[in-house]
Amino acid sequence: MTTPPLLLGAAVLFWGWHTRLLVLAIPFALVLESARLARWRWEFSPADFDRLSSATSLLSWGVAGYLFLTTDPSRALTTLIQWLPLLLSLLMLAQAYGGADRVDVTGLFWTIRRRRQRQDGGRRRAMNLSYLFVVICLVAAAAANQRTPWFYAGLCALAAWTLWRVRSPRFRPAVWAGLVLVVVALGYAGHVGLAATQRLIEAKALEWVADLLRGDTDPFRSTTAIGSIGTLKLSDRIVLRVEAPEGQRPPTLLREASYNIYTAPTWLAFDAGFASIPPGGDGTLWTLGPAPPVVSGVTIAAYLRRGRGVLPLPPGTFELRRLTAVNVSRNPLGAVKVGEGLGLSTFEARFGPTGDLGDPPNDLDLRVPPVDAAAFAGIVQELGLAGLAPGQIRDTVAGHFREHFRYSTFSAGGRAPGVSAISDFLFRTRAGHCEYFATATVLLMRAAGVPARYAAGYSVQEWSTLEKRWVVRTRHAHSWALIHVDGAWRAFDTTPPLWAEEEQKLAAFWQPVSDLWSWATFAFARWRWGERGDGLTRYLGWLLIPLFVLLAWRLYFRRKRTRLDPATVRARAARTWAGADSEFYAVEARLDELGLGRRPSEPVSAWIRRIEDARVETVATVPLRDMVSLHYRYRFDPAGLTRPERATLRDQARDWLERHEAVTSLR
Repeated sequence: MTTPPLLLGAAVLFWGWHTRLLVLAIPFALVLESARLARWRWEFSPADFDRLSSATSLLSWGVAGYLFLTTDPSRALTTLIQWLPLLLSLLMLAQAYGGADRVDVTGLFWTIRRRRQRQDGGRRRAMNLSYLFVVICLVAAAAANQRTPWFYAGLCALAAWTLWRVRSPRFRPAVWAGLVLVVVALGYAGHVGLAATQRLIEAKALEWVADLLRGDTDPFRSTTAIGSIGTLKLSDRIVLRVEAPEGQRPPTLLREASYNIYTAPTWLAFDAGFASIPPGGDGTLWTLGPAPPVVSGVTIAAYLRRGRGVLPLPPGTFELRRLTAVNVSRNPLGAVKVGEGLGLSTFEARFGPTGDLGDPPNDLDLRVPPVDAAAFAGIVQELGLAGLAPGQIRDTVAGHFREHFRYSTFSAGGRAPGVSAISDFLFRTRAGHCEYFATATVLLMRAAGVPARYAAGYSVQEWSTLEKRWVVRTRHAHSWALIHVDGAWRAFDTTPPLWAEEEQKLAAFWQPVSDLWSWATFAFARWRWGERGDGLTRYLGWLLIPLFVLLAWRLYFRRKRTRLDPATVRARAARTWAGADSEFYAVEARLDELGLGRRPSEPVSAWIRRIEDARVETVATVPLRDMVSLHYRYRFDPAGLTRPERATLRDQARDWLERHEAVTSLR
């Protein structure tokens, strides 16, 4: 191996640390570095390299196919990159314990191998993968995206470790180390500056887009069906699943968003920009507020289109656990949004018995549309709400809707000209769906002097005997009021409780079949998005062990081992780059003895010209240019030298050295 001692092992451990695969990285690093101590090597034939290459290719394609079938493409690609060091482990071990100290890489590509076979043993291309593998380990570790200062520190340490061997002799080690530290500091400052600039640009761009689209996208706008004629129809599709501790029932209401301005038939969220919430713990803990004295919890599984969306949460939610997301934010009205998460997010919501996420009320929470202000003022006077405490107002309004209104998903129309849909609901039809009740309740509480907001979300009401959990369907979408009573926002639902039974009557006869399909797709989605505690994924790494055993067995019985003598080991250790055995090095050393050595940082062409200009009769300068040309082609040209050219370099150097053996120093 051409890398400094222990560098490969350190790179592998660094990769395992950041990808949380130390259980595989530690033995891999030990086996890899142990090759420096071993005195025997495997003699790999070209056919053996082809088998190793085939195994590496098949393993890589198999893992890639598995990942792209079970996760979204972006996550599949990053996971595949994280697994690259392990996928290339066969080739690295073959190089470490092989007799050639190099690996034939032409076998990795099927097209090159086929062309080589058609050419009847065409040219092979061998290369040392050591430094390339170090880079792959660093890239794989970066793909894990741990976002800690330790990644940058480890990256710089490994880079300095690598560059130490090839540092310029012009500088003392202390000066070189100081320059490295300066570069590290400048790199970190640049990284922090770029990250801050990116966050600033993204925030400004999001604000601009939100201002441009405000009123058109949830959670800034909720268009109701108030005033629509006909039957309100919603599907039976299951959109949420809720699990509560054994013997407990989950909260009835799960709120997604709330709104503070009503412009019929739409509710708007004004001054409701989102602010990011910093993650805690292992990055899946999100704290929304202080913990209450009494705490409960439910597990919610919600589908998020493209990993983005507003979360349905119980009232009083103060903490989210096991929520895998890049960004979580909330707005002043209490909506909590995932910026980049999983297609199916399963998390635990912890909540208290009272309170809500919204900020304290303001003037907007008391505003009643002018077109309906007189109607609501009349109801306030009719019910005698003026002067009552907020709790008394709540009880009176609840009784009013309970006694004089009914639930209906059908609206026949017939509204008088100039009468708003909500006034028609209050004084004529007195029947409607939840959006009517929630809107009327919010505006009536505001007219009575109690701050109120319109809330939208889902109602949890159906237990699935098939799944042994609570399921929430599209038709369970619900609206209710949030009122500010006793110093906190509290849910206030005046929709008649029989609304759930009315909705159930609209269920399709094929619902059991669709539920079975929904449960199967949900089980697959949980497995796809990482909840595989009893699945194959946690054993995937161990599936490589039988492959290693099989290959080792095949190689052991096909090729016998050979021991390396200490001289061979030292010779291979000393050969650290292509062309290291060039005879021109001896010529260069002899020129240095004669006082004509190459100066620091002096170009080769200038060096040869200086020797020629010196016109030393005892030094032959004519062959030097040819030797230098062949020497540097031997070192840096990927094609190397042909056999005749290699022999020419060897003969010219030998003849020149024999001719100048007796020449004394010119100093």
